[in-house]
Amino acid sequence: MMGMEERIKKHHPRIHLLLRTLKRILKKDDYYIDRVLQLGEDIDLVEISHNGTVDYGKVVYLIKENAGNEGFCATLRFMLGFLLYAEQHGFLPKIKFSKEYAYYDEDMNKKIGNPWEYYFVPSSEACDESKALNICYAKFFHMMKLKEYPWLDAYVTDNYYNKDLFHSSAPVIRKYLALKPEILQEAEDLLKEIRERGGKILGVHFRGTDFKQGFNQHPVYVDEKQTIAEIRKAMEKTEFSAVFLATDDVAACKRIRDAIKDTRILMYADVFRSDNDTSVAFSRSDRKYHHYLLGYEIARDMYTLSLCDGLVAGKSSVSYLSNLYKHSRDEEYEYMKIIDNGNNVNENSFADKFRGN
Repeated sequence: MMGMEERIKKHHPRIHLLLRTLKRILKKDDYYIDRVLQLGEDIDLVEISHNGTVDYGKVVYLIKENAGNEGFCATLRFMLGFLLYAEQHGFLPKIKFSKEYAYYDEDMNKKIGNPWEYYFVPSSEACDESKALNICYAKFFHMMKLKEYPWLDAYVTDNYYNKDLFHSSAPVIRKYLALKPEILQEAEDLLKEIRERGGKILGVHFRGTDFKQGFNQHPVYVDEKQTIAEIRKAMEKTEFSAVFLATDDVAACKRIRDAIKDTRILMYADVFRSDNDTSVAFSRSDRKYHHYLLGYEIARDMYTLSLCDGLVAGKSSVSYLSNLYKHSRDEEYEYMKIIDNGNNVNENSFADKFRGN
């Protein structure tokens, strides 16, 4: 027959937890109290699940998309944080995205079942998380407690020059964040002619569309006039033979091209751009593989920027990641100007906008 305590535990778990905790407090069980207080705070206090019987020699660390409202490079920043955590704890990372990923594409998913692998080379350390003897599910607080977490903020200018960040992130990028060969090849091909002639290329990233809305904690919008002025300063200080222009904004693209029309401009002709203040990441189109292609185009722009000799850009996840990828190859920009107008402080929430509130 089930006793009183067992019945409370089964039917009223919250009351049982309260009574159990009170008992431990009265007994002055400081170890228990400390461990409870550390839940969700101590990055070394992890929960290990057992999905099957296959022992991969390590704890499998399953990483999923953080949210469906993040752009490509914002997601990539968080993946870097989780991978740093896995490396520091000796875990075997497994990144597996779902339909919630902003770039999930139904047509592409018929070919590649894991949306992460649309763009990134699968890890050679393959594992099946559904059969893993030991598995830990990534939680956001894991990453938040890393000493590198403040460095992963793309909206802090100092992070673009942080040598400790470069040292920590470079081996992780090389090991786990290798882009698909076709992305690398297209980037190399676009710059090939200038490179073969010994010319230098200035990468320019202009972040338009939804940045114009001034979301809270996002960078204050950098307009075309500022960007054009900084391009001209860069051209005066360093002899660049061409400009590679990466932008999500149709109008800005035209204005910048018109302003520097005497300079050779390199661009990808097939990029989907917006003519309003809505993020391209959440756009709709009838083109086949649209959502997959949106991610592909951003990945390609980001990597191409990393191959350039100089960089002019506002604060954004794209410019931030291009800088990290460059340093992951033990390179650095000969010239770099990150335009910083500060960050917005208001009640204009990006998450609320995404939810349609």
